[in-house]
Amino acid sequence: VAARTREELVALPDSFKKYANADDLLRDADIDCVVIATPASTHARLAISALENNKHVLLEKPMAVSLEEARAIADAAKKSNRICMIGHQYCYNDHIRYLKKELEKNTIGNIKFLVAEHFYSGPIRLDIGCFWETATHELAMIDYLFSSPRAVDITGRIVDMSGSGKDDFASVMIAFDNGLTASITTSWFMPEKTRRLVIGGDKGMARFDEKETQPLMFYAQPYPNIESPEFHTSHFFQISDNQKIVPEVDPREPLRNQAEHFIECITEHNVPITDSEHGLRVITLLHNIMAQMRH
Repeated sequence: VAARTREELVALPDSFKKYANADDLLRDADIDCVVIATPASTHARLAISALENNKHVLLEKPMAVSLEEARAIADAAKKSNRICMIGHQYCYNDHIRYLKKELEKNTIGNIKFLVAEHFYSGPIRLDIGCFWETATHELAMIDYLFSSPRAVDITGRIVDMSGSGKDDFASVMIAFDNGLTASITTSWFMPEKTRRLVIGGDKGMARFDEKETQPLMFYAQPYPNIESPEFHTSHFFQISDNQKIVPEVDPREPLRNQAEHFIECITEHNVPITDSEHGLRVITLLHNIMAQMRH
């Protein structure tokens, strides 16, 4: 356990092995794996050092603060032959796991669009903007849910509230090569917390909303047949109760699922769902989005 202050170090129980310096911890040959949950700007140095010292690594998101750093981490992971897993916790959320299975079963048909809203009242980071900090979750879910689609067109805008050079609000539209169009809006300067995802297919819709009692809901309302004789100049629909489907999900804490997956990958020599290559894809997309929005 690495302590940030002398007081924290002294307060640790004697049963803990104590470190005042992270580098000493990473060089300790008795330690097999580490969890890195530090400011994003320190991720690359610590993760690469851990991998070079033969440690398995669970690295909190975002993987890095630049594409160059993410590539360096992925290269270090390949050379080390150690597990390097990125902490994209929504990929270990049981509702999102269930949603992936239903999308693969074509439950709501051919997916056309995804709308994501991710708002909260801080913390405001000093080393990255809100989109890099927050949309990492949404982009990781898109990569997971839709088997790593490739972005073919990006448009968006950012708002810098104070002239800091970092975005405090961002909204982007992304067209992917699988036909999906995704709209993602994020801000850390909001009065209320919102984490909402809606997916629209030609057979219905799915909604994931963490603030709801039932976070995951499916709506069996197909897109109307506009060629039908009954379709005139406009069409309204009201989703009936029997079209609202609440799946039976017994959710566990996502971070617990994530930690167990990390341990399993180490002991069973499996590739993590959110390995360094997955993390690199997410950072690459983040890099391309930010480059377009600052253009």
